[in-house]
Amino acid sequence: MDLRPRGAGTRHGGVPSARLALGGPAVTFDRPDLLIFAPAAAALLVMLVLLQWRRGRRLVQAYGGRAPSLRLLGRDLTRLPLGRLVTLALGAAALGLVAAGPTPEQPDEPPPPTPIDLSIAVDVSHSMSAGDVDGERIARARELVDHIVQEGVADRISLSLFADWPFDLVPMTDDQAVVSFFSPWLTPALVGTRDQGTSMPAAIGSARQAWERRPREDARRIVLLVSDGEIYEGAAEALDSARAVSDAGFEVWVAGVGSADGAPLFLPGSDGAPLLFDGAPVVAGYDRALLEELASAGRGRFHDVSTVSGIRSLVGDLGRDRPSAESTGGAGRAPAFWLLIAALVLLAIEASVDAGVFGRSRRGDPAAPAATVPRSARDARSAARRGRAA
Repeated sequence: MDLRPRGAGTRHGGVPSARLALGGPAVTFDRPDLLIFAPAAAALLVMLVLLQWRRGRRLVQAYGGRAPSLRLLGRDLTRLPLGRLVTLALGAAALGLVAAGPTPEQPDEPPPPTPIDLSIAVDVSHSMSAGDVDGERIARARELVDHIVQEGVADRISLSLFADWPFDLVPMTDDQAVVSFFSPWLTPALVGTRDQGTSMPAAIGSARQAWERRPREDARRIVLLVSDGEIYEGAAEALDSARAVSDAGFEVWVAGVGSADGAPLFLPGSDGAPLLFDGAPVVAGYDRALLEELASAGRGRFHDVSTVSGIRSLVGDLGRDRPSAESTGGAGRAPAFWLLIAALVLLAIEASVDAGVFGRSRRGDPAAPAATVPRSARDARSAARRGRAA
């Protein structure tokens, strides 16, 4: 048992609150000065019951012995009422604890989670217009950005797009409504036909610079690349860039979008004309292996976001270490409520025992010897004197 004044704060006129722990959640008392009433009340009631028991023994003697009292009262007054003693003592102690105002001690709040600064770089090259993921790949990228904003898994977000070169749309900001406003601009139509590369090293460097322009040293820094991995050169440079930013304290996460079979690409607004002038169809591939290697080099994580479940998985992974509003359940019933219920039950049991509901002796026990029952206390005393004289 741990019962001691709490070090912080006092209540009710300078009386320090007390703390009680019995191997479980600690309980504090608003009025620890009233705790003395718990043992005092129990001791007082026990003493009264013992006095009543002593008086009953004298009454048995006055009636001429145990057998006459059994025939008259139907119970043995010479037996120590242990049941009443226990129930009264526990009930009185429970009421004394209720008077002291027990309340469950609130656990210490966990330390605030490390803030997350998320730099999102979205691939808007023409391969992202392929329609092999229940819609265009770029639509999945926009959906991912919207989910990240809606779930609030990052404290600050920057947004950029890239193809052969990177372009910043939103600097690092905590106003995520701005990010939602610009997410519809993520479209391959912004990129000219001559800028059809996928420069991942430049995208990683641009995402890093977005944070360095507005740094926060206590933040967890994450670069999130959203791409299909369809690059024709620069894979080694991309891996080197991921390792470099990881050494600088960043995590490189990669969201892959696409299918293994790929999909043909066409020039926008060309009524199905192939992208190449020789008429050969161009298929947008999906290099998942490269994207996974990129995430590994950047000490981050890879998620395939080609489906809604993949988007939810990535967003859930980002918010795993953040507190949830549903994680704090209700406090439940206060200890005083259960103590009061216990006291009432114990007192009801004691009243039943006192009324003879439990343990009543049978009237007219045939084993009891015959005796004349006195009609008054005076007759009982006279009978007792006659018995002594005989």
